Amino acid sequence: MVKNRSITQICVVVHDVKQANANWSKVLGMPEAKIETIFPDGILHYTHGKSAEYKDCQVAKYQLDGFVLELIQPGETPSPWRTFLEKNGQGVFHFCLLVDDRKVFQQTLSEIGVGLPYHIGYFPGGSYSYVDAKEQLGLELSVNHQGDYGELFAALLSETAVPLAELK
Repeated sequence: MVKNRSITQICVVVHDVKQANANWSKVLGMPEAKIETIFPDGILHYTHGKSAEYKDCQVAKYQLDGFVLELIQPGETPSPWRTFLEKNGQGVFHFCLLVDDRKVFQQTLSEIGVGLPYHIGYFPGGSYSYVDAKEQLGLELSVNHQGDYGELFAALLSETAVPLAELK
């Protein structure tokens, strides 16, 4: 069983990140968070097994005690966040869980009926993925792992590896 697990982020998908940011700033009693366009270069994204690129999302992040509140306004192009917004409207998209062993944690998810991630992002220092755990946990779950993904990242770039193979 994985020992180290912690919720590190709550992500809320919004229609208008500027307005949501101003509102959260007032509610939290903090200065407005900087709004940035994401994602930076150096991340490989795959949704439903196909390579994808997301560069038009706007995000504001608040560092709170023990976790980050992330407000994300999806761009107009297809993305997991755009799909969520169109299907559900504004709301909590995911809780992010940091794990120390992705494969073992995926086995734990399988035991409660959660399938493999439908979306995954890799970078040399780790990965994040989204699993549909609405039936089992009441929400999407983002599973993050920090580690040396340099070899896997290079293999994905050269197409000698396929996404999610490391979890099977």
